[in-house]
Amino acid sequence: MRRNVLLSLILTTTLGIAVAVAAIDHRSSVPELVRVAIVRDSREVDLAIQGLYRIRDLSSGKVIGTGNYLVQSKVRLLEHGILVGLNVYPSKRLIIEPARDASIIIDERPFRGQVTFIRTPDNRITVVNDINVEDYIKGILYHEVSHHWPMEALKAQAVASRTYALYSINPVGKPYDVTNDIYSQVYGGRSSERYRTDLAVDYTRNQVLTYDGKIIPAYFHATCGGATEDAREVWSAAPDIPPLRGVPCSFCQDSPHMHWKKNFRLHDIQDTLNLHGYKVSAIKDISIVDRDRSDRIEHLKITQKNGEELIIKGKDFRDVMGPNVLMSNNYEIVMQGYYVDIIGKGWGHGVGMCQWGAYGMARQQFNYKQILAYYYPQSVLVDYHDIPSK
Repeated sequence: MRRNVLLSLILTTTLGIAVAVAAIDHRSSVPELVRVAIVRDSREVDLAIQGLYRIRDLSSGKVIGTGNYLVQSKVRLLEHGILVGLNVYPSKRLIIEPARDASIIIDERPFRGQVTFIRTPDNRITVVNDINVEDYIKGILYHEVSHHWPMEALKAQAVASRTYALYSINPVGKPYDVTNDIYSQVYGGRSSERYRTDLAVDYTRNQVLTYDGKIIPAYFHATCGGATEDAREVWSAAPDIPPLRGVPCSFCQDSPHMHWKKNFRLHDIQDTLNLHGYKVSAIKDISIVDRDRSDRIEHLKITQKNGEELIIKGKDFRDVMGPNVLMSNNYEIVMQGYYVDIIGKGWGHGVGMCQWGAYGMARQQFNYKQILAYYYPQSVLVDYHDIPSK
């Protein structure tokens, strides 16, 4: 009965998505290029180019170099310019534009699109890959989910990743939109493309999630452990909108991250807290003060042997200990003398789509639109070209 109610809810929401897609006929000002920082603050970079290319100075827009092929060369900063191989270009920002079928290889990794070499204020090199959003998603999907997963789960991930990428475009004061690591989305360029993940991107081309006519930050995580989290519980500046409020989830039970256990010495926790600016003496006890509606920890109380107490937010304690050490903020605490066992569920911040939940839903024959409608309730799936300009 419960599954029938859930299916009815998903089908109703999905129907609303289809109607909304058909109703919108405006063009969008959303840019199609994503600027990805693939190297940051490096002293030198290895560069090779397979095919025709040209080099432009970003400030003037003038072409200051061309070539048919570039063997692996060093890119370094000089006092009056940027050294590329044997040539010095009098510029603070160089753009390398490859011909259509050429590849730019940075530190032995091939990339599509063009790259910009930027001299930073502290005289280091940052390399930014300007790439079409669809090619960008093809370069990250393999790192976010297994390419062996059901196609509907891959398509759901493609839409979530594309939505998050386009939401992230144009951060104030930065020469790039996203980074190529876990703080944005892991991006490996051309070498990370796979046949099935590429298909998922092509099947969902241009599709993004919106609410109230705006692209949403479509957060996702590995395993929610039973319920997804309200975004405002994790990030106070996150939009307070229905698609980012938590939902119950019974689909991630087969995740290898569903249950975990860690053991810590109290002395090590004390040292870690002090290293991060908390003044803590010898710890006597750690206890849970309260939980939020998704059962994740709101506050912990750390009682010290001298009688003093420290109240710390659960998410702050996880950040201090390390998000890959404390895999989620949903756990129980068992004191063991000078040690403590932390027994938890799930992996990640818990906001948005549960990736292993999407896998479970796909295994139960839900399609990607139904998966997205469940994890981002009241969101609307549209072609991003059709988002009304503001």
